[in-house]
Amino acid sequence: MNNFCSSCGSSIPPDARFCPACGAVVVLAQSTVTPATATRQLFRPLYDRRIAGVCAAMSRAWGWDIGLLRVLTVICGIFLFPLTEIVYVACWIGIPEEMSAPPLP
Repeated sequence: MNNFCSSCGSSIPPDARFCPACGAVVVLAQSTVTPATATRQLFRPLYDRRIAGVCAAMSRAWGWDIGLLRVLTVICGIFLFPLTEIVYVACWIGIPEEMSAPPLP
């Protein structure tokens, strides 16, 4: 099945994200992403965590920088005491832990 660019009408490969002729963003009528893979799961990882894995969970789920998130958490913990600590403990309790370990190298 060939896909065609809606801007210029040229044929594009099925896995292309941009039209090779005009550079327009390709919008597929039929999405290949299922709803289960479209949303990222929020879970506390078993590895790459410091205290409880809350910052690691948020950085993995939403694509944020983990170092920046940890620094912001500490700064907010100092200036917004005890609100940040209460939210952190609530996330520690509420976010489930990762069930499976990553494969060994």
